[in-house]
Amino acid sequence: MSGSESPPSGAGILLVDDHAANLVALEAILAPLGHELVTAASGEEALRHLLRRDFALILLDVQMAGLDGFQTANLIKQRPRSRHVPIIFITAVGRDAAHVFRGYSEGAVDYLVKPFDPDILRSKAQVFVDLYLKGEQIKLQERQLREHERAALERANEERYRKLLDDLPQSIWAVAPDGQITFWNRAGLKYHGHGGAPASNESLWNGLHPDDRPGARDSFREGIERRAPFERQVRLRRAADGCYRWHLARVVPEWSSEGALVGWIASATDIDDQKLAEQTLREAISLREDFLSVASHELRTPLTSLRLELENLLRFARRSGGETGPDVVGRVQRIDTQAARLNHLIDELLDVSRLAAGRLELQIEEVDLAKVVSEVRGRLADEAQRRGCAITVRASGKTIGSWDASRLDQVVTNLLSNAIKYGAGKPIEITVEAADDRVRLAVHDHGLGIPPEDQDRIFRRFERAASSRNYAGIGLGLWIVKQIIDALGGNIKVESRPEVGSTFIVELPRERSPGTAAVKPSGRSEALRGAN
Repeated sequence: MSGSESPPSGAGILLVDDHAANLVALEAILAPLGHELVTAASGEEALRHLLRRDFALILLDVQMAGLDGFQTANLIKQRPRSRHVPIIFITAVGRDAAHVFRGYSEGAVDYLVKPFDPDILRSKAQVFVDLYLKGEQIKLQERQLREHERAALERANEERYRKLLDDLPQSIWAVAPDGQITFWNRAGLKYHGHGGAPASNESLWNGLHPDDRPGARDSFREGIERRAPFERQVRLRRAADGCYRWHLARVVPEWSSEGALVGWIASATDIDDQKLAEQTLREAISLREDFLSVASHELRTPLTSLRLELENLLRFARRSGGETGPDVVGRVQRIDTQAARLNHLIDELLDVSRLAAGRLELQIEEVDLAKVVSEVRGRLADEAQRRGCAITVRASGKTIGSWDASRLDQVVTNLLSNAIKYGAGKPIEITVEAADDRVRLAVHDHGLGIPPEDQDRIFRRFERAASSRNYAGIGLGLWIVKQIIDALGGNIKVESRPEVGSTFIVELPRERSPGTAAVKPSGRSEALRGAN
């Protein structure tokens, strides 16, 4: 037989009798068999022995003080571990059939009445011991067979998993708990130029880009100390051409079934093409933002001059009078309206470039939100009247906080302009309420409304819920509003039902929390007058 276990060479026999002389006699009879003999002077002591070990045979006296032999046998048979241990009753009385029958009914395999032939007792005992030893040998063989099958299955699984790992395109290696490499798959060996040769720890670290080695070593050391998964982006040298390519290295601990750390499994997935695409995208975004910034500034200069000339032309037309005066004034006003719209778009593009570059400028000061709302309402009164929208404002409590007045003007302007644009000529209600450490602004219209599926989307760049053919705008106003509110530490949401109306709700903390946005105290930002 293979394996570390040996077949059993001996067995224990439990002798139970409350008379010491009887125990000595039994030991003398069974000693020639060469097996271990364990004595017990009571039923209770016999049960304690059975709790600690197994026996091949029990010789049990029937007539004992306390627990007699029948009661002891009954308790032995109730316990699963000792249920199948053979029991031979020994007694000097009770030769009648009823007595013998009870002995067998309590689970005895034999019933001997004193005086008995010692040779017969030795023979019976040897038979049961032999049966026990053969049973133990069969159990050992079964255990060894299961162990052999388990080892064979583990070897087969190991070979299968090794083949699977070798077939994977990314580098995979196994690491011992102390950090030493114990396995590297075929793709990893090929990538690092080892072919079929084993790879060492140094070959792994030397394959890293020199700039990545210190950080990678620190990450690996920290991961081993924390015994937790970790990942890091590193550049690995490809042996075929010597170039370094970006990889995402993931390292996870390997645990045994008992919960002990047995090693680490690491993988390196090539992400160089993804990194290149990200870099190209960043450069494209940077170029776009630079273009928007430059174009916006360049367009503002001639537009400013154009609006000044329009104002001069408007004053001249009003002074000259005549039959053509009113017609000229109307035409100039329409041109100025379109120029103002163009100015709004330029302002939006400027803010987009600032926000995208992380250059949102805030000048924090004490601001009364109700006062800002009143000023914006006055400024947009003519537009609201022209579209048939009556605006009511209700303010309650102390609506003062530490904010940027110009940016808040921009927020209120965009929200009210939207309400006028989409309000369908119906009333607009604005409420400003103070509540503890926050101030709440709500702008409610009775217009188009916004479908539920569009209510999150409208706060993104260049997103619109309404058709651009029917409503002007490029979908930046609400996105800019959200960026400003976020920078001030507040939040914005919309409650709306199609054909019923929309309510935009802004909540602002009175004191701006740290870390919401960088504050640049110099220079006040221009307020947007445009709509989404």
